[in-house]
Amino acid sequence: MSLARLRAPAEHGQILVAPPADTWGRLVAENAQLWRKAQLQFCGILLADWRQSMRQLVSEWAAAQLRRWGTLPAWPATGWLVTGHQPEFFHPGVWAKHIALAEAARRLGLAPLNLVADHDQPKTLALRVPTTNDHTLSVAWVPFCQAAPGLAWEEYLLSSECGSSHSYHMQTNDSATAHVSSGAGASCCSRELLLRLPSHVLTVAGNLLPELVLPQLWSHLALLADRFRSGGSLAELLAGARRLWEERWELHNGELRVSTLCGAEGFLAFVAEILTNLPAFVQMHNAELAAYRREHRLRSRTHPVPPLLLEGDWCEAPFWVWCPGQPRQRLWVQRAPGMNVLRLGEHGRTLNIPLARSLNDLREFADALRAANWKIRPRALTLTLFVRLFVAEMFIHGIGGGVYDRFTDRLLQRYWRLEPPRYAVVSATLHLPLPRPTPPPHHRDQLLHHLRDCRYNPERVLPPEIIARPEVQHLVARKRELLRQWPGASLEQRRALHRELSAIRRALQPLAAVAAAQIRSALEAVAAYEEQLALAEDREWAWVLHSDRALTQLVARMREEFARLGQ
Repeated sequence: MSLARLRAPAEHGQILVAPPADTWGRLVAENAQLWRKAQLQFCGILLADWRQSMRQLVSEWAAAQLRRWGTLPAWPATGWLVTGHQPEFFHPGVWAKHIALAEAARRLGLAPLNLVADHDQPKTLALRVPTTNDHTLSVAWVPFCQAAPGLAWEEYLLSSECGSSHSYHMQTNDSATAHVSSGAGASCCSRELLLRLPSHVLTVAGNLLPELVLPQLWSHLALLADRFRSGGSLAELLAGARRLWEERWELHNGELRVSTLCGAEGFLAFVAEILTNLPAFVQMHNAELAAYRREHRLRSRTHPVPPLLLEGDWCEAPFWVWCPGQPRQRLWVQRAPGMNVLRLGEHGRTLNIPLARSLNDLREFADALRAANWKIRPRALTLTLFVRLFVAEMFIHGIGGGVYDRFTDRLLQRYWRLEPPRYAVVSATLHLPLPRPTPPPHHRDQLLHHLRDCRYNPERVLPPEIIARPEVQHLVARKRELLRQWPGASLEQRRALHRELSAIRRALQPLAAVAAAQIRSALEAVAAYEEQLALAEDREWAWVLHSDRALTQLVARMREEFARLGQ
């Protein structure tokens, strides 16, 4: 599977499954063989033993989550096929992973698990919605939580105590800065505002989205909001409503929030092992990152991930850390005799942690974190590293994750000397039934060529009535004669010809001013058309804005693909 092949499908209804679905059984078998051979230890315990205990623990926790949502778990007591994403309003290409997860797990005899990445920070607390004004498409951001931005998803809690009087503000451009201001606490989300999201969206979208599933989906969220009136995070509500809605297509995936997963001893063992050998990890991480960027000719210092920093004897760890209700911070570590000193961000509090080389050490580590009220959470790279090592029989990525896990594979080979487990990539494209703009009569390249002529060959764009003027005819004829002389002219003669040609061009340019203005106006029309077309054909509109019919067709198309897995 090459990077060149990991491209989003261009057409409505197309899917991406790489490698092909009928090879997934072989990939899972190869991964199983890899785990049988692995001799890695974390805190003195073999990875195989950690995987066995994590399999059982994840089963218990995922079952508890489904029961909390009012549905029953139904999966075999086997290994986990895993995917995951933030609890945001993602596009149908992300949702396609949920379909693939359910279908592939059923045919492979595995249990399907979707990880809700509630430890991540939301890009926005608003839903991006198409709207129209005078037949022109634009973007509106409709907020569903009035809380201050900048916290992890798990910190945003639904409450009826946030107050019902809030100032509704909708951003009407493609910048995700929509918000609702109130005097509520930084992490408090208004129950009333959240439940009114469908009506706000329908008002904004008008008749653009007559069949969107959001109102029906929101009936599940309203039930959960009543059930969790005494507590519950925004992430849990959004994920729960989606999971209950998915049952209409018999998608019965297990669900587990990453914030819950981080309470497992296995996760803490993974953290402790990296922190114990952090200088070596940072050196290998940055060396492999530099090699990856050179190989793929990447200039950005943040792609696929930023390098880990060294400041004196402090090392940046590949984890986030924060206290409840606070923004996440980078975790810094300094080695001291027999312990690690952890630091909360650049200048925050410190915490002394014993080096965790045994299960007892690990429990002391956990106790110290609880006493300090610190939360340690993975970054994108360490989340997939942990899940692929400790939990998954195979992981299903989207396109972005599939690309950056090429770097993760290098780190597995370099740091742990482990052959990377295989993974798959799934995506899809659905377009909303938005009005397409009328194409302009001229293409951009053609207009740019004409605009260049206005400067260098003005006679080509002049209207017939100006071309017919005697003085213009004389200049054009003289230019033609000078160009005829050019091939046989000496260097000195060419200098003279160039001076005269430039003078003719300067004389004709003012006559082309009207044509140049018309061409610039036409280019503006082309730019407006391209902007409108990009919005109409944008594949990243949230899945909740699509119709039940379109989503059902995507389920059918994905099932058709995975029917090959059972053959």
